[in-house]
Amino acid sequence: MVILRKAKLSDIKQIQEIEKEYYEGFSCPEKTLIEWINGSNENFIVAEVNNVIVGFIFFEYLAKISAIPFIHKLEHNLKGKYVYISEIGILNKFRNSDILQKLFDKLFEKSKKDGCNAIIWLTGSKSKHDNIELSILQKNGFEKGENVKHWEAYPCHFLDDHYLWIKPIQIT
Repeated sequence: MVILRKAKLSDIKQIQEIEKEYYEGFSCPEKTLIEWINGSNENFIVAEVNNVIVGFIFFEYLAKISAIPFIHKLEHNLKGKYVYISEIGILNKFRNSDILQKLFDKLFEKSKKDGCNAIIWLTGSKSKHDNIELSILQKNGFEKGENVKHWEAYPCHFLDDHYLWIKPIQIT
């Protein structure tokens, strides 16, 4: 059974292990994850199976549509109406499960409840994780937006193959 819950500081090592597998050797610095969890843990959701974290999603609310660097200071704006997916991750053995979709469903539910206008995600097309992300984007009706040139994936490492993807939120 999958349990979705808010991230805690004690989860950081497991989150970094997932990042290393998902992002092919890369993980966020511990201080970045501490800031994200302390500053907005309602928007940092982990998925557990048998008391082990197997996936996660972190999102922030922004005042305008923009692409922010992957490693960044917390940008969360409580009055922001645009949900920016800062990071996701899932262990390889759970890639084909419905866990990422469950995390996205939680994101959609919270974003709608909070009165947000749209969800924004930035992803490329060259890495293993990009293919996972493109699949979930297409499955959930995101629309491909502008190409973000010279996007800072992590400090001093820039990419030109990333696009903003946008999904308007229908408030009912």
